[in-house]
Amino acid sequence: MLGSCDPCVMSPLFRKSEKKVAQQAAVQAEIERLKGLRLDDLAVALMPGLGPDGPTQGQSLRMQQLCDYLVRDFPGGGRLQPLQLMPRVRAALERLERAELVYSISLQRLPTWRITRLGDTVLAEGTIEQHITNGG
Repeated sequence: MLGSCDPCVMSPLFRKSEKKVAQQAAVQAEIERLKGLRLDDLAVALMPGLGPDGPTQGQSLRMQQLCDYLVRDFPGGGRLQPLQLMPRVRAALERLERAELVYSISLQRLPTWRITRLGDTVLAEGTIEQHITNGG
């Protein structure tokens, strides 16, 4: 009936679709998986994002971009969910920096990160984990 308002029926405008709910759950599961990785494994997962095939083609990028990069295969997560990874991503970047594979550029409040020449070489050779374990 037009004009009546049934409080038990929610408008479809305010409800999330089942697909959207499933996408957000998948992103959250991936975030939890990534947070559970060993720091060295997370650092290895980050390196391709800093290289020539990453979101900025080897140019500097912010931590937020790396968080997004890690969940790039999981659409529909929104902009805030990946930011849960920032503390672990920061620690992984610091690990890569100690191994001299990346360096930070602190021109802003939050630094941007760039791969080093050594990092490019290690990435191309596929020896990231060995370099972190032995050299860093």
